[in-house]
Amino acid sequence: MARKTQTGLAAIQAHFRDAERRLAERADLTDPDPNEERDGIRPGRWMGAPWDRMPPNCPAKVLGHDGNTTFIVSASGQLHAVEKWDMHVLASLFAPFVNYMYWAWPAFKKIKTEDAEGNEITAQIVDRVERDKAMICLVQEGKRRGLFDPERAVRGRGGWLAENGRFVWNSGEYLWMVDDKGELQAAEPGELGGYLYTRAPDVDRPWETAVATDESPAVEILTTLKSWNWERPYLDPVLFLGWLVCAYMGGALAWRPAIFTTGGAGVGKSTLHKITQAILHNSLFALVDTTAAGIYQHVKQDSLPVTVDELEAKKGSSKAMAVIELARLASSGGRMSRGGANHEGTTFQARNCFMFSAIIPPPMGVQDKTRMAILNLKKLELGNGKEPVVHDTDGRMILRQIMDGWEEFGQRILPDWKKTLHLAGCDARAMDTYGTLLAAAELVVGQDALEEIGLEVSDQTRLAEHLKAALASEFTEQVEKWLECLEYLLAAPIDAHRSGEKLTVGTVLLEFEKGTSGLFDLGGARDRLALAGLGLVKASGAGEGPYLAVPTAKHPALNKVFQDSDFYEGGWATALKQAPEDIVLRGPRAKTVKIQRSPKHCLLVDLAAYDRKVGKGE
Repeated sequence: MARKTQTGLAAIQAHFRDAERRLAERADLTDPDPNEERDGIRPGRWMGAPWDRMPPNCPAKVLGHDGNTTFIVSASGQLHAVEKWDMHVLASLFAPFVNYMYWAWPAFKKIKTEDAEGNEITAQIVDRVERDKAMICLVQEGKRRGLFDPERAVRGRGGWLAENGRFVWNSGEYLWMVDDKGELQAAEPGELGGYLYTRAPDVDRPWETAVATDESPAVEILTTLKSWNWERPYLDPVLFLGWLVCAYMGGALAWRPAIFTTGGAGVGKSTLHKITQAILHNSLFALVDTTAAGIYQHVKQDSLPVTVDELEAKKGSSKAMAVIELARLASSGGRMSRGGANHEGTTFQARNCFMFSAIIPPPMGVQDKTRMAILNLKKLELGNGKEPVVHDTDGRMILRQIMDGWEEFGQRILPDWKKTLHLAGCDARAMDTYGTLLAAAELVVGQDALEEIGLEVSDQTRLAEHLKAALASEFTEQVEKWLECLEYLLAAPIDAHRSGEKLTVGTVLLEFEKGTSGLFDLGGARDRLALAGLGLVKASGAGEGPYLAVPTAKHPALNKVFQDSDFYEGGWATALKQAPEDIVLRGPRAKTVKIQRSPKHCLLVDLAAYDRKVGKGE
């Protein structure tokens, strides 16, 4: 596909509008001399002075308080949590309108001067700020406004969902939204729809004019991504492109999918990070060898995307797992709570899209894998691969496409992909993750480009079959907790030797089920299993059996079996109760079984029903 981004008159118009905006930003800020009247009001003489109300047109906006802290948006648009007051703090709140502060709470001094006739007279001029009066006024207003929680009410840079359902982009210096006529509108950050959008150093701004799919840089980006040697060449580049689009959406998404690129050295993982940085530019936190604390200290209230290169598995280190946990919380916008200084806890809510890469990823649970797409890269053939060409306007054009197409994305494209994935047999979590990625890709390149890469979007039934085959490996790896627990138990070695080797629980059960050709009769099998704190019950009318009896209460031998797993200290009982009732019998169908002469209330695992569930295999 030849590169065909927006050109001609539309591109010229976009550049011209952008230049106009930036020139307007350079307009001089006016802050009259503090001795002059403002709207006919003399210094310090406004109604309610000095603290019964706020002075008129105050450039610093008080939001509220929390204990001894007063939250104020400074004249420069940044949020300040003020506990200690001094002149430096007041200057930071009012700059670049410091003269206003001198006008509102003036302290005067007398000077000798001359009148028009040359006679000496005494006059008063503003000499300094009555700091205590200014402090009392601002604290008073904080108490009047009530309690304020910055963790819930503050939105930083990135994409957000407005109260009216529109997509809002906070670039740091401006809030951007497309109006009903399709025109791009900008406003200074501030309170909007019950949220405070804060000002910060500017990141990418949306493209000034609308961008159609056939002139989108995303089409060429997808062509470039196809040159990597993906395990699923018809799907993985689309998922990667979808993540690039979701990266801008951030806090506006109901579900934020993550991606994890894996593969050996020389497969192009780091190059993918470079192309991501080139597209997203400064609208990205690009990190290497970081920690979860390092991430949320950088991110704060921003919903900008985060990439972490070389998040490798390291034995004995929990650093990578903490980063994965943070990405898991970010997918749904869950809150993280941590202890802080002076016994005061702090909370953090991440609403960022995460991208990781590693040769060998850290171990992840089902709850982590279902929230991300694992994209495996293979070695590039000699002579293959394509040097990425990215323009500094590419990300801005994609951002504008998101803003123009947000309604269609939410009302048509995303529901269609979720329906297709449902037909493919995906669960709700997979529909959220893959559906969002695929819908985001379609938004910027259109259906024709997806057809060209091999996704038959025009035939939903065939597309569902295609996706079912492509995602089969992900489904098999997503084992339910009860099944994971049972498989762990069956593979657990029993602390007793036979001919120099330890038998596992599963081996004992298989030998018993062989009947006369096996090593154990019922009594022998029970004796062996009892060493692991387990029992064995013969088949009965309740099901097919035989039944593995697993005590529900803590048991020393079972504690030892599960001590290095997620099911320790009785957690196995909770997990097994999540199984289908025909596989794990519980409630009235459970039994009290004697294990080493001690009666134990046990769950009964119907081994025949379990075999039907997992299949016999070869």
